[in-house]
Amino acid sequence: MRHTTIYSTVLATLLLAAGCLISDELTTITIQPDGAADWVRFQSDIHSTEKGMKGELELQKFVSDFDSQQDADLVRIVEAGGAILDARWVRREKPYATLVSAEFPCAEVLEKFFTVKDEKGEVLARPTLTIEGKRRRFSISIPIAPDEKAETTAAPTAEEILARQADSISGTRIVVANGHIVKSQGFAVARDGHSCVLNSRQIDKLLHDRPARVEIFLEWEVNGD
Repeated sequence: MRHTTIYSTVLATLLLAAGCLISDELTTITIQPDGAADWVRFQSDIHSTEKGMKGELELQKFVSDFDSQQDADLVRIVEAGGAILDARWVRREKPYATLVSAEFPCAEVLEKFFTVKDEKGEVLARPTLTIEGKRRRFSISIPIAPDEKAETTAAPTAEEILARQADSISGTRIVVANGHIVKSQGFAVARDGHSCVLNSRQIDKLLHDRPARVEIFLEWEVNGD
C-alpha cells in the first residue's frame, strides 16, 4: 500500500468525510480535561451530483440511513462506545441539512473512534491520549512501510482552493476545553490556543521526509489549579 492511500484513509477519518454525496460540513470535537469529549456535526446543502434516478436513489438512501441512525459517522460513534445525544433534520427537503451531537464518555472511547483500520482489520493509525498533571497530549501515529513511495504534489493555487471551496466546504475543529494548546505537529492552531484544525500541507512534508512512522499531535495545558 502506498503512503498516499494510507494518508487518504487517515485524513478521511480525521475530517470525517461523508460518503459520495456533496455537502458543506463542519465538525467540532471538544476534549474535556479528563479525556471525555463532545462531538457536533452540522451538514448543509446535502445533494447528489448524479442526475436522474441514480441521484434520487442516493438521496433516498441518505434519508433512510439518517432516520435509522445508520449514517456512517453515527455508526462509528456507537461502535466506539459513544452515545448519540441528538440527530435532527434542520431541513428535510432538498438540499438537506442535519445537526448531530454525540458524546464520548472517556479517553478510551475517543481513541477507539479515531483508530483507522483497513479492510482486513489492520490498524493504519492509532491514537493515544495521555494525561500527566496539567499536561494533555493527543497523538495519532501513522506507520509508513519501507517500500511505500513518497510523492510530491504542488501546493494548490488560490484559484484551486477557491474552486474546491465552491464545490463544498468541509473541516474538523478540535477544541480543548478549559485549556490552551502549547505544542503541535500536523495541526494549525488558532491564535488564542483554544482550538486547531488539521494542517494537510505540514503532514505532506512529514510524509515526504520518509520516516518509519509519522506522528501528528496536540499538547495542551489545563487552566487553573
